[in-house]
Amino acid sequence: MKNSAFTKLPALCAALLLAACGAPVSERPASSATAEDASPLQAVEPSAAPTQSPEMPQSAEQAGPLYWVDAQNSAGRYEAEWDYNTDTAVARYLDFNTATEQIVGEPLELPYGNAYLFADDEFLYWTWSGMVNDTPILLRSNLDGSGRVPLYEFRQGASLGMDTARGFASDGRNLYFPYSQISDDPAVPDRFFLARLDTETQTLEMILEWEPFVGNLFGVWNDCLLITHTVLDEDCPLEPVYGHYYIENMEELEPWQTTYLCALDPATGEEEVLYECPGTWLDRRVADGALWRSDKDNRLLCKPLDQPEEFTVLQTSLPAYPYAIYTEDILLSATDEAGKNLLYLYDRTTGSLTSSPQRRWMGGEDRAISVLCEAGQGQYVVIDDASVGMQAVADADGNQYLIDGYARYAIASRDALLDESIPLTPITRPGAA
Repeated sequence: MKNSAFTKLPALCAALLLAACGAPVSERPASSATAEDASPLQAVEPSAAPTQSPEMPQSAEQAGPLYWVDAQNSAGRYEAEWDYNTDTAVARYLDFNTATEQIVGEPLELPYGNAYLFADDEFLYWTWSGMVNDTPILLRSNLDGSGRVPLYEFRQGASLGMDTARGFASDGRNLYFPYSQISDDPAVPDRFFLARLDTETQTLEMILEWEPFVGNLFGVWNDCLLITHTVLDEDCPLEPVYGHYYIENMEELEPWQTTYLCALDPATGEEEVLYECPGTWLDRRVADGALWRSDKDNRLLCKPLDQPEEFTVLQTSLPAYPYAIYTEDILLSATDEAGKNLLYLYDRTTGSLTSSPQRRWMGGEDRAISVLCEAGQGQYVVIDDASVGMQAVADADGNQYLIDGYARYAIASRDALLDESIPLTPITRPGAA
């Protein structure tokens, strides 16, 4: 049985991979005819540099400004966990304001795990994709898990790429996310799209097709969608060779590939090229309206998307990689000459760079404390204990769930990350045994 289309990409670009997953019939809405019913799958030719498509769907009514939806909102963070007591997926919620953790909503029956949760300040979204014979689901509930309803009935063999994008875009009514139709013929490639789902009319449109190389959705900027295209240069002497469900000669094609980062206006279909680089993958980190990279001189460089030149943010004594760009701080990961993992915090206001003394035992070794996400200005959720394995978490009624969490969390202020004498705030579990 063939896996989800997004799972065939190389491990080199984990951010572009889609983990596979499906849903019970009871969670699916009535069928509706939509633009999803595309033409039969067929071989595709290399495309030129991105331009406005003459076949773009008509503009959709936009309910409001575009915003990004990921695993957390302003109040907390959601994670899908597998409950070993019932063999179901459950929603684990970390409340930033109360520093508590509990299960919200009813368990979701799935053939296997790999469900994903995303939340804005109004709704919680549940998504799952499976294999070529499975049908993906997209559900929406209130933030406490109540009122869960399906948003659309997808076709069998479709795959939702929300986890490849680590979220999706929304304007309050329309949702934008990567989508693929998995081929059941080894000689025919999968088809990859950027989809728009109108949650009021339950209409799904393919607003662009990535061909022959899969692209991705990276975020929103200036009321546009940030997407990538990878295309072959016009002077490339080779053609893509399709093998067992994928392009066999990707390595040979790479010297003639160019990847573009574009701002797509979903209302008009117009695209503006913001950046290009040689190769199959984007060679910069996209965050906070800018492109980020570290160079061989240990400098952290930043190029705002609306400016032509990059500038030096800081220079370190060791090679350091920016793994998180937050409101007040940039977090950098480094390794010293002895092989010791280090965490640095760069204060974006004062320009100071400081190493964190906070360390934890993780993965069988002593490592710098792991920061999971921002929990408010100058506040961070950290992994305080990564050795607990399966653990019990309760819901609001005290019902117990045995989840595969493998971690206990805490909230750390910026000062606590820089001073071991300042205690962390453990995230507790009301009603847990």
